[in-house]
Amino acid sequence: MAIHHINCRATASGLDNLAAIFDSMAWLSGDKDQIMVDQTTSYHGSIINIVTVKIEKNRQIKQFTEKLRLGDLDQIIQGISERIDDSNTLHLRLCLDSLVNQQIEFITSNKKSVKCTMKIKVYPGQDPIDNITQYLSGQH
Repeated sequence: MAIHHINCRATASGLDNLAAIFDSMAWLSGDKDQIMVDQTTSYHGSIINIVTVKIEKNRQIKQFTEKLRLGDLDQIIQGISERIDDSNTLHLRLCLDSLVNQQIEFITSNKKSVKCTMKIKVYPGQDPIDNITQYLSGQH
């Protein structure tokens, strides 16, 4: 397995359909029991819900990456070196509106999104870009 864990986070206002967002995160993660919803208020007092999930089990990580393949994963793979930080974490965003319809669409930051980070397993002598590229391409 090329991934330690995956974190996903969506922010929803008090006007958003929280149940639909919760269900879409449950579909994405494969486990509704792992989803956390924290409610806070903005500076101006409106309600903000932060929906997070941490995926750590290998079976669920594999299911998550299989769902990513439903989208245009080649788009991510082609620019993967720009999405990996110094701590070997891959960053990507999924369109929240598409995710509610159980569809995967990779986006930039100008739409409502689910921010996902994938911590890549790297052992001495290995390249994190090669590891995650092979894994996401299905060559593992």
